[in-house]
Amino acid sequence: MSLASHIEEAYSVKISRKEDIRDVHRLSTVEGRLICSKRYDIPKPEIDFITDVMIHLANSGFRYGPQVVPNNDGTYCFRNKGNLYMITDWVPGRHANFNEQTERKKALRTLAKLHRHAEFPTLGDVPAARERYAHLCSRIEDYRGKLLAYEVSGLIDTCVSLCDAAIRHLGKAKCIEAVEHEASVRAFVHGDYNYPNLIVDPQGHMHPIDFENASMQPRMTDLAHILQRNVAWKGNEWLRWIEYYDRFRPLSTGDRHLLFALLHIPYPLIRAIRLHKSIRTDPQRGS
Repeated sequence: MSLASHIEEAYSVKISRKEDIRDVHRLSTVEGRLICSKRYDIPKPEIDFITDVMIHLANSGFRYGPQVVPNNDGTYCFRNKGNLYMITDWVPGRHANFNEQTERKKALRTLAKLHRHAEFPTLGDVPAARERYAHLCSRIEDYRGKLLAYEVSGLIDTCVSLCDAAIRHLGKAKCIEAVEHEASVRAFVHGDYNYPNLIVDPQGHMHPIDFENASMQPRMTDLAHILQRNVAWKGNEWLRWIEYYDRFRPLSTGDRHLLFALLHIPYPLIRAIRLHKSIRTDPQRGS
C-alpha cells in the first residue's frame, strides 16, 4: 500500500495532493487541511517520547509547537513498508530570517516561552538515548577527541583547552546543582533550535518545528546552541542575546553558571570538521 493510501485509511482523510519538502511530505486533503508526514529512522520508543513532548507542550499552554495528529486507533505513529511515520498539522509560513534583528529577537522570545513549559515531572520512563542530563561532560570529551584526531595546530590546541575548561566548569558545584535541578523537574530541550527549524506564520508568530532531536537535558543547551550557531565567539552579541532571553525567562544563578560552561565549547569548529568529513565521504554534499 502506498504511503498516501495508508494515511487515508489510518486517518480517515482523502488526500488530494502530496509534495516532498526537504525530509517531509506536505499533504493536502480534499477538505482543505494541510498535514505533514515525517519518516523517522529511530526506534518506536523514541518516537513515542517525541510525541509525548509535543503533546505536553500543547497541553501546558505553549501554543506554537506542532500539533500531533492521532490516527483512528488513538496512536500517534504508524508503519508503512517497514518505515515509521508521524503526522502533524502543517505549519504554514516561511523560515525565520536571522538577518533581521526583529526575527532574532522573536526566536529568543519563543525559545524562552518554550523553556517555561519544558518541564515534564509526570513523564514516565524515557528511552536511554534520550536521557542526557549526565552526558554533558562525555559529549565534550567526544568533541575533544575529534579535535585531537583532526589536526595538530595552534588553533586546535586552543580549542582543546576550551573543551578542558568547559569540563572543569561543569565539575563545579554550581553547575552540578544546576544539572541536578533540571533533572529534578524533568527539563527537556528542542535539541536543534535554529532558523531552519523556525517557521514564521502569516500572522507573524514563530513556531519551532521538527522535534526529532528533543531530549531530557538542561535547557541551557538550547540557548548555547543558538548562540554558537549564529554569533559564535562574539562576546558582546552573546550578552545582548542572553539579556534579551532573560527578559522573558529569568535565568537562575545555576542557569548562568551552566551557560558559561557550555559557551566554552568550540562548537563552530567541531561542526565545521563534521561537515568537512561528511563532504569528503559524500562529495555530492559539497556540490
